[in-house]
Amino acid sequence: MNRLPPLSWLRAFEAAGRLESFRAAADLLHVTPSSISHQVASLESHLGQPLFQRTGRGVRLTREGRAYLARISAGFDELAAAADVLRPATIRSRLTVGAFPFLASEVLVPNLASLRARLPGVTLTVISDTDLAKLTHADPEQRADAIIRYGNGRFPGCRASKLTDVMLVPVAAPALVRAGAALVEALARHPRIVVAGPYDGWTAWASGSGATLPPAPETLRFDSYLSAMRATEQGLGVGLGIRPFIDGWLTQRRLCALDTAGVPAGQASYLVTARHSERRDDLDTLRDWLLMRFAGDG
Repeated sequence: MNRLPPLSWLRAFEAAGRLESFRAAADLLHVTPSSISHQVASLESHLGQPLFQRTGRGVRLTREGRAYLARISAGFDELAAAADVLRPATIRSRLTVGAFPFLASEVLVPNLASLRARLPGVTLTVISDTDLAKLTHADPEQRADAIIRYGNGRFPGCRASKLTDVMLVPVAAPALVRAGAALVEALARHPRIVVAGPYDGWTAWASGSGATLPPAPETLRFDSYLSAMRATEQGLGVGLGIRPFIDGWLTQRRLCALDTAGVPAGQASYLVTARHSERRDDLDTLRDWLLMRFAGDG
């Protein structure tokens, strides 16, 4: 028997085993679920071992399947990492970090000197881009090494390290809200600042706090969190801050929190990297530095 099955069978099995779903593996590999099922079945026949237990609710790895997946995943990681030897040394000594615009300009850049001190000889680049496709861009010059993203921790095809839980808190310019004014009064008196997109932060805050949002006299919409917070800083309305990212502005009194308790956003921030990048010391340093920053220690 040829000990090495076709690579396409192994890729289908690795994706299906890691995600424990033929459909999710099909979406990841841009094929049909039936194609994944056929390739996995062919691999099982080739090996003479069942790799998945099929149930009415989906698939689960067998004991043999889990053992095989560990070796196959390690092999794919080695194949992906092999490309590093083709990169010029100047590229290997660069670290490109992607983040949404507010985090990039208001958290990363102002504190970049302390990160540079921890990474001597490494050229740092910060980009306002959170597209995960950047992690595997065909052109090394366009590739990101790490991206800071919101989410639930599941980023198919990537590795993710949790950085911090995030909290929602209404904020306003100190001069906007008169002393002693109640939060509900502020929400009713001033325009409400909203970030356009699929995540409805104000509804999430109201649900988590048990408060009823009063009708706003006006709604101001912005396409980025950075623009929304700058509008809030200018006294144009009441915005929804995301802690700990907004903490620097609160400390500097550029904004004040109208509700000190805050409400969990239902998501967390993660440092997302390519699957083969776990052996990079510079990424470990970046992760540790971010953990300290968000804990208020760095």
